Amino acid sequence: MTGRVLRQSVLYLVLAAFVVVALYPVFWMFTCGLKTRTEVSRDKWGLPDAWHWENFHEVLYKHRFWRYVVNSVIVTVSAVLLTVVAASLAGFAFARTRFRGRSLLFYVFLAGMMIPVHIVLIPLLKIFGSLHLADTRSALVMSYVAFSLPVSIFILRGFFEGVPTELEEAARIDGCSAAGVFWHVMLPLARPAVAVVVIFNFVTLWNEFIFALTLINTKALATIPLGMWEFSTEYGRDVPLTCAALSISILPMLLVYVFAQKHIIRGLTSGALRG
Repeated sequence: MTGRVLRQSVLYLVLAAFVVVALYPVFWMFTCGLKTRTEVSRDKWGLPDAWHWENFHEVLYKHRFWRYVVNSVIVTVSAVLLTVVAASLAGFAFARTRFRGRSLLFYVFLAGMMIPVHIVLIPLLKIFGSLHLADTRSALVMSYVAFSLPVSIFILRGFFEGVPTELEEAARIDGCSAAGVFWHVMLPLARPAVAVVVIFNFVTLWNEFIFALTLINTKALATIPLGMWEFSTEYGRDVPLTCAALSISILPMLLVYVFAQKHIIRGLTSGALRG
């Protein structure tokens, strides 16, 4: 019994150390954003003498950082929603229906994961320019959806394949069509997998830079990565102001993860249990 308690104590200490290592940079960044420039030059690592929210106010309103946040929210949420809808329908079709060329089409989608992003930037820019969609949020959303679909379809197809066929057969007996089986049986069961897809794509697209840099030229449409890039070139030496901007930029990701972590763990463990 003593050996088991000792092993658990060591495990908890190791996990606590990992938590501290992972969270301390975020904590330091936030507290640094609450300091004045004098405090930072005097002591970079200590706690602030008082909470100075002026840095956050200056970043949001004087430097109009709120505009980048709004643009990122619009683009990221739109792309994630479209990706979830398309990937869940495609994943269900690949897992539960039989049609000619199903495997070939699935592997064509998977091949999208092997395409380097950089080789499609110029073709995409020319295509959107010919469609008069260059320098618009729509171009960014469509690009995000296209490059998010392969891995999302792969995750959801694997989950749908693991659902017992008896549930689908029972729904068919009760008179459900294929669409009814999807909406009323499969999709509710797939909530953990959908949560994994949502979090993975939200974090990826929220931090995406190269597509935004290529497709967006208007400052009013810039997303947070573009805004941070421009902000750092002008105010990078102002440590409190930069830390305040970084804290604002990561806050939505932290909130999404905190509220969805239960579904993420459930989605990851469900796949492990079926394996």
